[in-house]
Amino acid sequence: RRALLNLGHTFGHALEAETGFGPELLHGEAVAIGMIMALDMSVALGLCPQPAADRVRRHFAATGLPTGLPSAQGRRWDPATLVRHMGHDKKVRDGRVTFILARGIGDAFVSRDVNLDDVERLLKDAIAA
Repeated sequence: RRALLNLGHTFGHALEAETGFGPELLHGEAVAIGMIMALDMSVALGLCPQPAADRVRRHFAATGLPTGLPSAQGRRWDPATLVRHMGHDKKVRDGRVTFILARGIGDAFVSRDVNLDDVERLLKDAIAA
């Protein structure tokens, strides 16, 4: 059950690694963005209803948390590089990246069978947004 507290961290840590773990993107900001990405991934995989992800996005925005990738200082995000960062996460088991996904609000679960091509597509969409 403790692993469920890592919702958003796989995406968030990749974002932090890309920014050098510096002040450009704070840990809490990276995890907030990562939580949105985890919910978007859950929706894309048909696991979570879109309205649940939209509700979390609206709540984060209302509280001032970021809901998308920052474009400050002309940063160019590269999906393949972010996926490579995920491969170095401490939660990788037997070469498989661990994600915390959701079936809805309050219904998260651990998954190690997410196709990284799907993750890369999701990141491309997030970068384009």
